Formats: sequence, C-alpha cells, structure tokens
Amino acid sequence: MKLLVTGGAGFIGANFVQHVLATHAGDEIVTLDLLTYAGNLANLETVLEHPRHRFVRGDIADPEAVAAAIGGGIDAVVNFAAESHVDRSILDTEPFLRTNVHGTLALLEAVRARPGFVRFLQ
Repeated sequence: MKLLVTGGAGFIGANFVQHVLATHAGDEIVTLDLLTYAGNLANLETVLEHPRHRFVRGDIADPEAVAAAIGGGIDAVVNFAAESHVDRSILDTEPFLRTNVHGTLALLEAVRARPGFVRFLQ
C-alpha cells in the first residue's frame, strides 16, 4: 500500500511514519509537511533516506503541492496536518481555517480526482 501522510513531520505523524516503515515491509510512504512550528524534519531523520519513503515540503491547502505529493498514485491518506494549539487560534484564526478546513478540502478534492483511490483516514 502507498500512503500519503500529511503532517508527518510532527510528533505523532513522524512516529506513525516510522512505525509503518518498520512493521509493514510492503508499504511506501509519501510524507507531506509544511514544516511550521509543529513540524520538524529532525523527527523524520531516521527515515529520510529510507527507500520506501519520500518527503515533500508543502501545504495541504495548496492543491498543487498536494497533487505533487500524490504523484504516481496513493492508496490511502492519513491526515495528521492540523492546527491544534487553541491558544494560538485566539491571536489568529486564519491558519486554523487554512489548514483544518481548506487543507482538508484540498486533500479530499485531490484524492477524489485520482482513479482507484481506496480510502481517506483522518
């Protein structure tokens, strides 16, 4: 199975990526992450050169970045990309709407346009 993992450079996403690569020998992962305050490429350091892993820096709210990450095809999407620090939303709501609403919509539209897509997990 080929997975697109969004927000995969965050703490939970990176642990998921590492777990899948270690326990599912047939799976491939494309990690899409914008590397904001919550994403850190160092979280993926042990798998950046893994032959079944590809990292793409991009925003899930950017349809072109999502299309580039999907590339040759994806069987499933696991979405960890989210603005989740509520105290930050008090100061500025735009990043929350962009990532959590527009980003999820961009993911859904991108996979809906792909023939043979299996499922969307969030």
